[in-house]
Amino acid sequence: MKLAKGCTLNLETQPLTLQTIKFVLGAISSSNDNVVACDCNRPTKIVRSWTRENPGRRFLSCRGHRVGSDFESCNFFRWYDVEKPHGWQNLALLEAWDTIREQKEEIANLREHVRSVNHVSENLEISSELMVSMKQKNEECEALKIEVLILKERSSVLRNVLVASSMGFAVVF
Repeated sequence: MKLAKGCTLNLETQPLTLQTIKFVLGAISSSNDNVVACDCNRPTKIVRSWTRENPGRRFLSCRGHRVGSDFESCNFFRWYDVEKPHGWQNLALLEAWDTIREQKEEIANLREHVRSVNHVSENLEISSELMVSMKQKNEECEALKIEVLILKERSSVLRNVLVASSMGFAVVF
């Protein structure tokens, strides 16, 4: 693996340890000292490619700049890593990338499932509330029916009393 100027790392002879990783990261960060200007004469940024052809391969890109409410870029592009990814690292990156993509899809599916379950749960709560409300209204309706029967009975009794008293009043006079 080629790192910065004059720094190389042979992963076949060098065991992959924490010290090796720190060495690689240090070499990479120190290699960022060579600033490249883009076509609009601004410092470039290092971006990592995640295409199937170049997984993990770094390239230089224009940072762009704001012009009023717009954002402009000269679309500068140059490979930072000279060699294309190859070997077991390339395969490992592709497999990791596929795994991450699958996990993101699974997370999205699970979130959608949770949303639908929550929606069904809300509908059940609404249905439950409606059932309680309907039960209360039915009880009120039954109570009103009983009250109507009682009032009809009283009305009938009062009508009979009125008829009887008016007959008795008519007989007396």
